Amino acid sequence: MMNTGNSAGSTRPVYSELGNFISTRYQENYDYELSQSTVATGSCGVGSRLPILQNMLNQIDEKPKILLMGLRRSGKSSIQRVVFHKMAPNETLFLESTHKIEKNDVSECSFIKFQIWDFPGHIDFCDETFQSEAIFLASCAIIFIIDAQDDYHEALTRLHATLESAFRFNMSIKFEVFIHKVDCLSDDQKMDIQRDITHM
Repeated sequence: MMNTGNSAGSTRPVYSELGNFISTRYQENYDYELSQSTVATGSCGVGSRLPILQNMLNQIDEKPKILLMGLRRSGKSSIQRVVFHKMAPNETLFLESTHKIEKNDVSECSFIKFQIWDFPGHIDFCDETFQSEAIFLASCAIIFIIDAQDDYHEALTRLHATLESAFRFNMSIKFEVFIHKVDCLSDDQKMDIQRDITHM
């Protein structure tokens, strides 16, 4: 997996190596299903009414929040299960698509604690009922996952829309882009994909 990040005052990703993560000991699933009619149509599509996220917002505490976003089947949940739940990578092949927003409390020691919010790929976060302003204001970072083995033009369209929406409400939010599923590619192929995505 390759990692890109935004530098101060710029929205263009800068590539770097993926750093270490700390493990999680707690997970909470929100018990409402997201309607399939709420799919995002390209950049900022007009989805039908999403359930109000007031339950989640009411639970906002002082822990830093990281939003895990990307298209369907890009590997968001797989990354989370391997990094935070110590699942073997080959076991992630059998994971079902995420249909609920999952909130994970991550803590390994008393002074490092944060939350990961895993968003299903079909959410239209530009919908009014998603409460984008409250979500982005309460978050310190977004991790956006791109599947290197898929056509990433749609992913980049969603990425740009996410960037615009997030920075509209929170100019200090950090942004990281992970290029996933590159382990079976050669170094030259990895560089080609990295260059393509950076300059699109």
